[in-house]
Amino acid sequence: MGTYVMTCGIFVCLLALALIAFAKPLQMLLRMTVSAAAGGILLFLGQNMGAAVGLNAATLVVSAILGVPGVVGLYILGFLL
Repeated sequence: MGTYVMTCGIFVCLLALALIAFAKPLQMLLRMTVSAAAGGILLFLGQNMGAAVGLNAATLVVSAILGVPGVVGLYILGFLL
């Protein structure tokens, strides 16, 4: 019973260390995923309203990295070109 408790304690400590070490990358990944989802929804709605910006991997990457201003920039480029 004593080794079980010690093993569980070690695993909990290792899990805590891993979460601390990967907190920033996971936060950035989560932020980019939410931004890409919001940008994808905006691009889909704009495409249904007749905008000349398609919904593809390149536009999703732009919306993931730049967020809503990137989507607005894509619409401006689509309007100008």
